[in-house]
Amino acid sequence: MKLFPDVETRKQFMKTALPVIFGIAWTPIIWMIVLSTIGPALFAVTGSWPVSQGAILLIVLLITSLFIKLFMRIGRKFQNEGH
Repeated sequence: MKLFPDVETRKQFMKTALPVIFGIAWTPIIWMIVLSTIGPALFAVTGSWPVSQGAILLIVLLITSLFIKLFMRIGRKFQNEGH
């Protein structure tokens, strides 16, 4: 593969970037779930969709960062089992 000249560079890329890409790919799904579950309640409390969306954005970013940390931890676990 021209992008990764050696196996070690490819492994390092997969270990660091793949969990981030996977976490970002899950962000729209998390957004829809959070929006459908607590969106109406937030709107009822705040009375404003922009404020509700801002709160949902913060929740989604928090959940996404937790997913990224989880995926990195799982990746390290599998990486260590392979050796």
